[in-house]
Amino acid sequence: MKRVAAECHAVISRTQGTEPEQIPVSGRADSAVELRKRIQSLIGDDLTRVNQILKKQFQNPHPYITDVLQHAGCLRGKQIRPVLLLLCRKSISGHIEDSVVTLAAVVEMIHTATLVHDDVLDNALSRRHIPTVNHHWNTETSVLLGDYLFSRAFRLAASTGDASACELIGRATDLTCAGELHQIAAREHRSESERDYFRIIRGKTGQLFGLSCLLGARTATASRHLQRQIHIAGIEAGMAFQIADDVLDLTGEETQTGKDSGNDLVNQRLTLPVLRALQTATSTERDELRDLLNRNGVCKPGTQFTGHRNSASGHPAMQRGISSAKKTARHLVSSCIRRLAQLPDSENRRLLESIVHFSVRRQN
Repeated sequence: MKRVAAECHAVISRTQGTEPEQIPVSGRADSAVELRKRIQSLIGDDLTRVNQILKKQFQNPHPYITDVLQHAGCLRGKQIRPVLLLLCRKSISGHIEDSVVTLAAVVEMIHTATLVHDDVLDNALSRRHIPTVNHHWNTETSVLLGDYLFSRAFRLAASTGDASACELIGRATDLTCAGELHQIAAREHRSESERDYFRIIRGKTGQLFGLSCLLGARTATASRHLQRQIHIAGIEAGMAFQIADDVLDLTGEETQTGKDSGNDLVNQRLTLPVLRALQTATSTERDELRDLLNRNGVCKPGTQFTGHRNSASGHPAMQRGISSAKKTARHLVSSCIRRLAQLPDSENRRLLESIVHFSVRRQN
């Protein structure tokens, strides 16, 4: 894992002060609607099987638990992790076995568990335009629900009989939770270290993306070298996805994102656009920006950051920070797509590239 982290860091370290490399043409700029159509065409039946498993897992004999589970199921959204797993598998081997579909459901369940816990940590009110579990019910329910989903996910993974896959899933989940703990430590120490930031997002988001891609390649019996490259590609895609999320937290409208805007500022998290803004700001700008970031009128739930001069995102230094963060996300995408190019050329691979490309252009 240290080698994986080093390769990701090497890509990031080349981004400051440079223009992003040209993303290969095969990573075409589809709209969200076009991507959904392509996904449905290539793996729609497989995703239906994944969702059939999830539907069964999100049920319980007790009505209250079923009610909470089904509410959590509505928070899942894009299903990008099972999509990545299935497409990586189909890019190498066309057949999708039942055990592969089960593993795709497992990674989605783990992701849902992390969302439920994240909403508790963030004291978030909404996700996907609906109330979070903790807002609709309470914190106790959210914590126990997240634990329940983790437990069900690992039990489901064990049902495949693939001990190595279970070990990989456990390791990735460990690192995901460690990423969240690193984030708490960074907040407590008011860390302005980019190394800390990238370690956090490599864990909290990169690991499940990487796991999804790795499981897809591994179940297709890809070579060890290709498995490693696809694993790193997934981590890079996840990190780019998270940077885009952090930018949207500052610039996105809640009506588009479906989440509370400014949540990172509310929870005193210094994300990449903020770190880059502080790095590039003049002394006067830095004082102004810190005042904006710490002012209660700016940092309260529900505040919209829409580019006004008196908001954090409208500050000149923050605009530069946002631009720099987007550049880094595009570099990660370029590196990811170069690694994916080692997969056999096919519609499945080209769809993978398009999904990764879209991840830094999305508005939600």
